[in-house]
Amino acid sequence: MLINIKNGVGEIHSSNDYSIEKLQSDAIDFLRFPLAIAVIFIHSGIPVTNFIDFEGSLFSMSGLLNLLGIVFSHVLTHIAVPVFFLISGFLFFYNFKNFSWNGYKSKLKSRFYTLFIPYLLWNILPWLLALTLLLLKSFLKEDSFVHLFSFLESNNWNIFYNSTHWGADRINWLGENLGMWGPYNLPLWYLRDLIFMTILTPVIYAAIKYLKWGALFYLILAYVSRIWFIIPGLHITAFLFFSLGAYFSLNNLNIIEFVRRYKFFIIPISIILFIATVIYDGTNTVIGQNIYPFFIISATFAAFYFSAKIIQTYKIKPNKFLVSSYFFIYACHTVSFPIFGDPVGRSKYIIHKIIPGNSIAEDIVTYLLTPFLVALICVVLLQICKRYMPNVIKYFIGSR
Repeated sequence: MLINIKNGVGEIHSSNDYSIEKLQSDAIDFLRFPLAIAVIFIHSGIPVTNFIDFEGSLFSMSGLLNLLGIVFSHVLTHIAVPVFFLISGFLFFYNFKNFSWNGYKSKLKSRFYTLFIPYLLWNILPWLLALTLLLLKSFLKEDSFVHLFSFLESNNWNIFYNSTHWGADRINWLGENLGMWGPYNLPLWYLRDLIFMTILTPVIYAAIKYLKWGALFYLILAYVSRIWFIIPGLHITAFLFFSLGAYFSLNNLNIIEFVRRYKFFIIPISIILFIATVIYDGTNTVIGQNIYPFFIISATFAAFYFSAKIIQTYKIKPNKFLVSSYFFIYACHTVSFPIFGDPVGRSKYIIHKIIPGNSIAEDIVTYLLTPFLVALICVVLLQICKRYMPNVIKYFIGSR
């Protein structure tokens, strides 16, 4: 019998009778909130320089800030989206191992409310807020109408698909320039690609069933070489990690059992590649771009190992409240609200006001605390919305 006692971010349970399936389920839930924090770290990054070109002392305060910026915004946290894709692929096929068109339609219907509707709303909301602000400025200042028309011209239907571009300086093994396109609410590129993966599950199912490891081998090769077609919504990261999750599910493989079995390979490789990726600043150097994908693959599996290890060592059970909040935090943290601004920018401002002085030490503390204050702001906002507009917010969070 499990005895649950709420204790901060988790719930302590005393039973030693902990099945591997239950551990896998809890590990998946346990990862959700920390990964949401990881995404915030990515989007609250600071200017950094790779270790090779860094001119100051690596052991100075500026060196420490530079190191933290690389680790938490350019390297370690980048496993968040791959882990989310892997979990999504795993859960999609968890109770759907024998494909049928009726089952497929049922899955699509469910994802329509949990993925598609929230995706539309979380792109429309920030667009409307920005448009409203420009309208107000236009009435107060005549020349602002130029900015309004420019905004409408560049942000129309494409806000749902490809209104934002980044990463054009990255190259693949053939030397070709790459880039990624995202929707108006940029972090939701993951949700956009997940919608496409959901639609393409019959293809993924057939590839895994008939090609088995061959399908994954090709996707891994495409991921590490970055030789893949550049079509928004069909990024190789989505294909590979969603398919990895699907492979585990369709072949009745337990993720925790897998990472435990190969931990003496996965963990050392992850650590070595982590150090190398940090030195070359992730995808921001040519060498880093070639090390980065190998690190992401190994570290994605390492995340499940450490998640399960923490749960069993410290007897922690994922907190349902935090688990249910992760999506709202992920979708909301970059949205700019009237007067308040966006949670990331406002959190930095608040922390800078609270901490005295103007030093690198203050910058370090601000950088490390910002994602947690952002999460707190988002969680409070979510609770307010659930209390005063429950029938509205349920569409934004997909009834999570």
